Amino acid sequence: MKAFTLLELIFVIVIMGVLTFVGFEYIPNNTLDMDTKVLAQKILNKKSNALGYYYTGKNNLTCITFSKDELNKDENITSKTNVEKYKFKSDISVYGLKNGNTVCFDEIGRVFDGEVDDNLTNLLHNYIIIKLNFRNEERNITLYPLTGAIK
Repeated sequence: MKAFTLLELIFVIVIMGVLTFVGFEYIPNNTLDMDTKVLAQKILNKKSNALGYYYTGKNNLTCITFSKDELNKDENITSKTNVEKYKFKSDISVYGLKNGNTVCFDEIGRVFDGEVDDNLTNLLHNYIIIKLNFRNEERNITLYPLTGAIK
């Protein structure tokens, strides 16, 4: 009879487990980089939606809320498409906002803390730092005042 003994099978399973563990340690995790790139793209998308479009208040097309739940909602993807939505996995912290975690852009690309208003009372004059944290690694996005540029 030709067969493997239970000891040989257990030995092979242990070796496979060790190799899997070692492999996962050396495979780079690019989740944080992808979250940073996608968030930067979403910010630029909201800004480009606002350019040339006059409005006051909040608008879903020109405002972005920096929370994992809100960013995982994607209003551009309909149920008819087979495109899978990107899901943020990083924790998000925002520094420099006074009225919550929402920024809006006006028709010339200026950044507002919350709603866009005609009196420019919510116009931002300080930098906004958006920190993304995933597995003890951190990336920052800086949103510049007035211009709405990001770095």
